[in-house]
Amino acid sequence: MVNFKPEKDLQPPNSGEEFAFPFPPYEIQLDFMKSLYGVLQSGGIGIFESPTGTGKSLSLTCGSLTWLKDFERLLEEELGSKIAQLRTEIAALEKENEVASDWITGQYNAMGQRKELGELLLCKTALEEYKKRLQAMKEKATVLKKRWSTAKDGDGALKTEPWQQDVIADEDEFLIADDSDSDDSGDERRESEKEPDRYRPVQIVFCSRTHSQLSQVVGEVKGTQHAKELRLASLASRQSLCINPDVRKLKSNTLINERCLELLKKGGKGKAVNEGGEENSGTKKRRKIAQSCPYYNQRAIEGLKNGTLFEVPDIEDLVKAGKREKACPYYASRAAVPDAQLLMVPYQLILHRRTRQQSGIDLHGSILIIDEAHNLLDTIAAIHSQELTHEQLQQVKMQLAAYKARYFARFSTKNLLRINQLIFIATRLGKLLSPDVKHNAASEQSTGTNVRSSRMIQTQDLLLETDTFNLDFTEIIAFCERSRIAQKVHGFAQSAPPEILAQSAAPAINRPKVGSTSKEVTSSMKSLLKSLEEKQKQKKLQSQKKLREKRSENEASEQENVKESSQKMVSNVIRPLINFIECLIEGNSGDGRVLLSYNVKEPVQSSMKFLLLNPGARFEEIVQSCRSVVLAGGTMKPTEELTEQVFRNCPERVTIKSYPHVVPPDAVLPIALARGPSGKDFLFNYANRQCQQLLDELQSTLMNLCYVVPNGIVAFFSSYEYLEQFCKRLEDSGNRARMEERKRIFREPRTTGQVERILSEYAQAAKSTTGALLLSVVGGKLSEGLNFSDELGRCVVVIGLPYPNRTSPELVERMRYLDRTLAKQSPTANTAGNEYYENLCMKAVNQCIGRAVRHIRDYAAVVLLDVRYCTGTESSIRRKLPSWISDQMVCADRYGQAHGSLVKFFRDHKTERTKEAQVSQ
Repeated sequence: MVNFKPEKDLQPPNSGEEFAFPFPPYEIQLDFMKSLYGVLQSGGIGIFESPTGTGKSLSLTCGSLTWLKDFERLLEEELGSKIAQLRTEIAALEKENEVASDWITGQYNAMGQRKELGELLLCKTALEEYKKRLQAMKEKATVLKKRWSTAKDGDGALKTEPWQQDVIADEDEFLIADDSDSDDSGDERRESEKEPDRYRPVQIVFCSRTHSQLSQVVGEVKGTQHAKELRLASLASRQSLCINPDVRKLKSNTLINERCLELLKKGGKGKAVNEGGEENSGTKKRRKIAQSCPYYNQRAIEGLKNGTLFEVPDIEDLVKAGKREKACPYYASRAAVPDAQLLMVPYQLILHRRTRQQSGIDLHGSILIIDEAHNLLDTIAAIHSQELTHEQLQQVKMQLAAYKARYFARFSTKNLLRINQLIFIATRLGKLLSPDVKHNAASEQSTGTNVRSSRMIQTQDLLLETDTFNLDFTEIIAFCERSRIAQKVHGFAQSAPPEILAQSAAPAINRPKVGSTSKEVTSSMKSLLKSLEEKQKQKKLQSQKKLREKRSENEASEQENVKESSQKMVSNVIRPLINFIECLIEGNSGDGRVLLSYNVKEPVQSSMKFLLLNPGARFEEIVQSCRSVVLAGGTMKPTEELTEQVFRNCPERVTIKSYPHVVPPDAVLPIALARGPSGKDFLFNYANRQCQQLLDELQSTLMNLCYVVPNGIVAFFSSYEYLEQFCKRLEDSGNRARMEERKRIFREPRTTGQVERILSEYAQAAKSTTGALLLSVVGGKLSEGLNFSDELGRCVVVIGLPYPNRTSPELVERMRYLDRTLAKQSPTANTAGNEYYENLCMKAVNQCIGRAVRHIRDYAAVVLLDVRYCTGTESSIRRKLPSWISDQMVCADRYGQAHGSLVKFFRDHKTERTKEAQVSQ
């Protein structure tokens, strides 16, 4: 079908009302929406920087939905007028042909116009059918909504007939089916089928980093006029959407996925068997009954999709409706993908091609909006990387060999070949990580003090060294997907006792040498299993010891954690190997490397990791498919990284907009402080890491800030190690007690489980009269995504410049790659690698700065402690700070100057707030 494209250019509205903005917009918000509208109309690429608190997400949704509504209206109008025009022209030609002498030419011209008319009529018919289908879905949704509104606790759920039989979970569930048996479920196959004459509208795909951020955006959309006629679908993982309690209790997302697919495959399959393994038509002596998922019901899923598509649901709404209707929210959301105007997706689901395809998302001709896009390239690189340990490869060999031995007689020749190839790959990769590899020069140079070493190789070299260059990895991956071998071998390994694995796997893994006995072979296999078992016991004992040490307030809860850890399921080791092979396939273009890391003391901890050095190429595929791409964030600087690595082939399409903060200029006081109270330079580089005088100067500075700044102060250190060093010095000097007389001190924990408690206690203390000081880490758990507004963050302190470890093998290789592929135009400028290195640091600093000043009535001071922030206005460091910081930054050579500015800043705001309070009374 030929898609009709309107010829008329759309012009952006001039007011917030026309954009359906829920309140009078600020000037920067209106300009943001107009610029966004223009980018979408031209099919361009937009990079928008707008500080947090400026209504960025709402501007993105209102601007894009307004354009979409105008575009759909214009398409219908121009399609109708074009058809009418062609009909008029054809009728005129036919009249001319009746009296014309050259009737052949006239008929030829009329034939071309009839063909164009036929294509447009086909497009119009498809559009009308599409609208009729939407209307039918909306009517069904209305009926369902009435049932929901009249339903009482649980009574309003749809009653559906049982459609799947209980089946027996015998050994057949682990057996690989024939090649013709696809692992896709019925609805997934239907989603992938494309109807040639079906109208496909322009779709907006809105991405953000987390589900909570997406839910916030959905909540904002609900408050606009767009919500009345909007079809919205929210996609998430099974871990977020599954409502089957037996599946949800699994902690790992991987285990949840595999258990879900396993239940779907059991539907209608299997036989009743007795304890002796014989078939039994009755119900007696049944060994085990395994039921398919009761929520995977096509009729209920279709009803759930229709009922929620027009209700602008977030993930929580979808889960509630799924429980009410006893229908799977995960598959209902996927079924809604083709019909949604606005698709809410975490960006990990979009940035990986295979995951995107499996979710049924087609970006061709769509509008892709990525919010929180400041770490886009790093995220793409992380998604396309995979690490394998030597221990995992050992277990892969053992489990595959045992699986092969158990079902050897029942495999087809082709399937047996693929399993042997997987065993061979795991064996050869494991051998490369073995401590006795002669060509491992790095390992040979290791000494007793240096137990870790590494080397970087290209993917082609890895294939040559492991003798796997002649294998067809593409066919192997296709077999793994088709057979779901990762899930089946994992299930087999969970159900089989260790001794069975040893007996089955021994012949395949340890081929007898000349003169060796079967006892020796079994003994070596048992020693392997014993070592793995001892290691697991050691981990368990360490875990239990830590739990006993930390048990203080809730002993019952800690005991439950011990119980859960002792019942931990066997991890899936096949899936990481398959992911690694997929990375090797995509990394054959020359932009991939494999980092081999050796551990001489514990060889099982040696590992190999695939690194993607050119993430821009993966995103360029998305740019070519989409009609338009928009990247937005609170701190998008430095934007040169995106324009040089991703959009260098289409610079004419790129529009870059950077907006100031909505707060008045006097609401933010940015200070770059070069020296402390005693005059010592603040130079927090690696060489000064152990300098005790610098730590003392830092103590004095923070103590003075605690006396000047009201409420909460958040200080960011460059690493956990330096934070630990500072805290030790603070204790030893006796200054901690003095500092806590003014503000209560909190410290960011290394473990995620304690973050909520620390934040809650800090918030309570920060709002008190004394206030609080929170010691955090750049790039840690508190530097991104958290809101330190109002009293929680009256001052943000960034200590030093958090440059990453320049000797890291990964970083070294990335910098080398960028130096080779991206040549800088100016010979005096940084090399591409050095620019990348500096950008990593400044993006982390910008995220810390963005934690404060979150709304128009907020105010805060930003103090940057390092002499390198004060190296001149043209400094690349200053240039890469947000404009609302760099434009107002005060460089203080002496602490006294900064102290006076801080005193005046907070005194003025205290006076202003007092006046506002008196007026309101």
